[in-house]
Amino acid sequence: MIAPLLPFGQRAASRVGRRSPARLLMAVVVSVIALLGLTPGSAAAENSVVNSAPDSGTSLAVSPDAIVIVFAEELGEPNTIALDCDDPVQLPTPEVVDGTTLQVEIDPPLPAGTCTARWAVSNTDGEPNGRGIITFIVESDTVATSDTTVDGEPVDAEATPDTAATPDAATTPVAGATPDPSATTAPTPTATVNPDGTPVTTIEDDPVVVDLSVAGSGNAAVWLGRLVSTLGIAILFGSLLVITAAWPEGVEYLVTIRFLRAVWVVAMIGTLLYVAFASSAVTPDGGGGPFSPGTWLDLVDAGWAGRAALLRLVLLIASAWAAFRPDRAIDPTTQLAALGIPGLAAATIGISRTVGDLAALGVLMGVLHALAMSVWVGGVILLARVVLAGPGDEDLIHAVRGFGRISTPAIVVTIVTGLIQMFRLDGGELFQSGHGRVVVLKTVVVAVMIFVAFSARQFVAQRLNRAQQMSVALSSRLRRAFGAEAAIGVVTLALSAWLLAFTPPNVDPSPSVDYEVTQTHVDSGEVIEVVLRFTDNEVGNVGMQVEVKEPADGLIGLDVVLRAPVNPTLVGYRQAIQIDGPGFAVRDEAVGFPLTVAGDWVVTVEANTTSGAITSEPQIFSVLDADGTAVTNPVVPPTVSIVQVEVTEVPTTDG
Repeated sequence: MIAPLLPFGQRAASRVGRRSPARLLMAVVVSVIALLGLTPGSAAAENSVVNSAPDSGTSLAVSPDAIVIVFAEELGEPNTIALDCDDPVQLPTPEVVDGTTLQVEIDPPLPAGTCTARWAVSNTDGEPNGRGIITFIVESDTVATSDTTVDGEPVDAEATPDTAATPDAATTPVAGATPDPSATTAPTPTATVNPDGTPVTTIEDDPVVVDLSVAGSGNAAVWLGRLVSTLGIAILFGSLLVITAAWPEGVEYLVTIRFLRAVWVVAMIGTLLYVAFASSAVTPDGGGGPFSPGTWLDLVDAGWAGRAALLRLVLLIASAWAAFRPDRAIDPTTQLAALGIPGLAAATIGISRTVGDLAALGVLMGVLHALAMSVWVGGVILLARVVLAGPGDEDLIHAVRGFGRISTPAIVVTIVTGLIQMFRLDGGELFQSGHGRVVVLKTVVVAVMIFVAFSARQFVAQRLNRAQQMSVALSSRLRRAFGAEAAIGVVTLALSAWLLAFTPPNVDPSPSVDYEVTQTHVDSGEVIEVVLRFTDNEVGNVGMQVEVKEPADGLIGLDVVLRAPVNPTLVGYRQAIQIDGPGFAVRDEAVGFPLTVAGDWVVTVEANTTSGAITSEPQIFSVLDADGTAVTNPVVPPTVSIVQVEVTEVPTTDG
């Protein structure tokens, strides 16, 4: 593409010197692509969700008629979908449609509340090939529920004031009863009344906030805002760095000042759009309009990617200090801040995918990739739009040469960090997923950009070696070359923004849950092994995950029993687990156990197997008070029946 810039004689004489490095680099890149494409995928890779209806984290006005999950790979048999709302919901056997779609009908409609669908699928060979959860909220209560029992009799949650249960009866078991924790334990949007007729309004759940790393898939507004924000910040930081290192005279040009100010304005508009629509994407069940600054604070709970988006906005606002006065970037007293603040804003671009294996390494590589990309793309756009806008003195020659010295290591860092991220997120599954195919397309575009970049730098080394000023013809030719490189860079950034709309094969799209307490339950005969994980150890609603490791077969039924500390109004909970072999079940924190009493709870696992009933060794689950302090419950000794034995005379004998 750059050959017409050289006279024919020079082109023929330097053919080997000009083309050999570029051809070699091109061959290496193409070889890497071919090698990755031909590498077989790992046999242990699990199937992943492409999309679902309802989507995870969404809020529905009414109950859905069915649950439909589309997977990346073809499904076999068997497959299961278990649904848990306020109660476990009985579902028919799911059907496979079109090879990759799993569908199950819902009848009757679901009640209002948070619902968790637990899916497990098999591959075409019948082997387990993935599992996960989809959480959604049904806003309208379409059916009456009778979940709480008092003395063995059901209490209707929608009964009349004379017979309605008090709020405590809806959420707290009555002494002497052992309620199923699948009873109405989570707050519902329905109001009830006390026996004396006074109204009681139930507490509404806060909006569910999902991690920004897996939110916003397919959201065009998030994609557009991310692209404009990334492009603007990259140009701002790259331009200031090139001006500082290679073109300090640039701050004296009015065109430079206008360019940097315009770039900052564009970056601010894009960042505002990105933050606004990202906050809407992480709270799909509501929480305010996207342009309400109060809603933006939801990003604090949306993982490190969400916090980085907010930090990006703050740092970009602070970058106006250098963008509107670029001379501060060359002043030794203000240079560190003038470059550091935009540099930190560019670093936040790399904190966008904080899930998957080796997440810390991924964040580090993402930050380095973003900084190197900003120097490369931002600097080349400055050259094409400002430095080479017309002829000039020797300072323009120094700027172009200096950019060549800076951009070469930036290109190397961009390639290396990009390859590491590709291996981490996609492995050998480049052509088996949408994310991988876009990565391949981006790699091809980057390879073309590298070829153009090295060709342009070879031309610069040859033509500007002895040049004393930038002529009209020379600036025009260089502007076309660097303009082509800049245009390809913009396309690359667009593909990078598009990639975040896909879930990589090595990333679990299921919402991550932090568990505070983990217990492994076994029996004395070591027949069962069950791992229990609790989301919290303080008074309140506590979610639970149950993972069955043993037995491998012969499991008929499983119950998790939590016995409360000594309390006159509470005995405990018994949760039936619908699982018949190794696997897991999840009870969301929004629907979990209302542990209203602090102290030492006793936890056991009761299993019904083909060899008989088995109970695990009891373990203590210490629940702290609301302020995080431990509570010591009084120890009540067991009642001992004392039988009075009559005193009888023992006959004595004379010695």
